Amino acid sequence: MAMGSGLERLGGYPFEVRCSPGSELRARASADVAAEAYRYLSPLLSSVEPDIAIIVAAEADWESRQPYGLPYFNDGEDQIRPGILVMPATRGDFWIAMGEDLREATPSGYARLRAVYPDGAGGLDLQPFFDLVTIHELGHAFEVLGDLRLPTFWLGEIFANLALHAFVATRQPESLDTLEVLSTVGSQSRRLDARMRAEGYTSLEDLEVHYTGGDNPMSPLNYVWYQYRWQRLAAGVFDADGEDALRRFWDCFRARDVLEVAAASLATLLRAEVSETLGRGVENWR
Repeated sequence: MAMGSGLERLGGYPFEVRCSPGSELRARASADVAAEAYRYLSPLLSSVEPDIAIIVAAEADWESRQPYGLPYFNDGEDQIRPGILVMPATRGDFWIAMGEDLREATPSGYARLRAVYPDGAGGLDLQPFFDLVTIHELGHAFEVLGDLRLPTFWLGEIFANLALHAFVATRQPESLDTLEVLSTVGSQSRRLDARMRAEGYTSLEDLEVHYTGGDNPMSPLNYVWYQYRWQRLAAGVFDADGEDALRRFWDCFRARDVLEVAAASLATLLRAEVSETLGRGVENWR
């Protein structure tokens, strides 16, 4: 059975919405922000309207190699729509592990996280952040179903983060702290950075080899370390170039075959056709 096909359907959106029993309020929250972002991104990106379903799943209905709590986009065959965005209905062990990782790595930063994402009991509630991550997954829907031909996996992640940041900065600026504080704390933690460099993967080339499977796949928390840094890079690109960077990114790679190239060579293309800030960030990635 296709993911989400047996779940409750919610109407009133420009895409299909499904959710686990008891998750209607959370599904509405995700679908509402995704609908606003859908209407924002489509005119910017060649008026593409990706055919998608948003699925808000409880842990019992979660079907993925990803741990419960880590949202994902899937365009595999036999889905209920050409693309599905799968979001967690509640927090799970993965969100808790993210918080514990940062608490151990940066106690002062953890205090800032508790101030922005309080759970009311002295810990973290990352739900507001992950509500916004729905837009990141929507960015992947535009990328994949809109025929954006990217030569590397990580470029898709940067594109999705740029789409997310552009939407929040222009349409929901009151949510910028919710979006940015987690990645700011994570990317500035020297202890976390040192641990990843000693025990995990850190280069863009490593990511291509070890994220999507194969031998020695990276851990979900290692992947999150990359996301912290990509989110900060996307913020810098938007600060420098605004929505134009997103349009140029789209125009550069849509329906255009770019041969797989080393990050250094790709940086030259990005600097010339998308954003000086983005090209420099890729070129200087360490």
